[in-house]
Amino acid sequence: MHYDLIIRPFDRDYSFIEDICKNSESLYKIAKCEILPMKMLPESLLLSPKSLLAKLLMKKRKMVYLSDLLGELKRHFTYNSKKIVLIILPHYILGFGDGLAGLTPESDFSIVSTYSIDERYLSKACVGISLHEIGHIFGLKHCRNEGCLMKAPCKPKNFYNGVYKFCEKHENELVHMKTRK
Repeated sequence: MHYDLIIRPFDRDYSFIEDICKNSESLYKIAKCEILPMKMLPESLLLSPKSLLAKLLMKKRKMVYLSDLLGELKRHFTYNSKKIVLIILPHYILGFGDGLAGLTPESDFSIVSTYSIDERYLSKACVGISLHEIGHIFGLKHCRNEGCLMKAPCKPKNFYNGVYKFCEKHENELVHMKTRK
């Protein structure tokens, strides 16, 4: 079975999205990668920091509740077993979990937040986190092997070197899963 990948950036354009496409095509044999134009989240979903300290730390970035974000995404994307949707946004997501930069809450889409990622490593880290989350859509579980794309926890620093590969176990699982579908 072949899969298509749709990438939608919200509230910021990112230069690394083409790298996600190229790597997902080679790692997951994605048939087609479509990059949708950047879209703004409705202002009603975004929460502004209330305290002076929060304003100082967050600068112009905003927060959004995960449940509100999921509701908004479900209005734009309907389930399709042959399409994978990757959402990328710069906001702190309340309900994501501390230190997380990626989440796959549904069987066909993943969310990546660039909020806490050091700008020096943004491209490499976000490509790795995105590929890790796509792995969950394919049914891959977390791994303890150093250097595996599915290593847990999925932290930005895991991908600072720009190496995106699976351990032998996950490589075999992916091949097996794709032949069953």
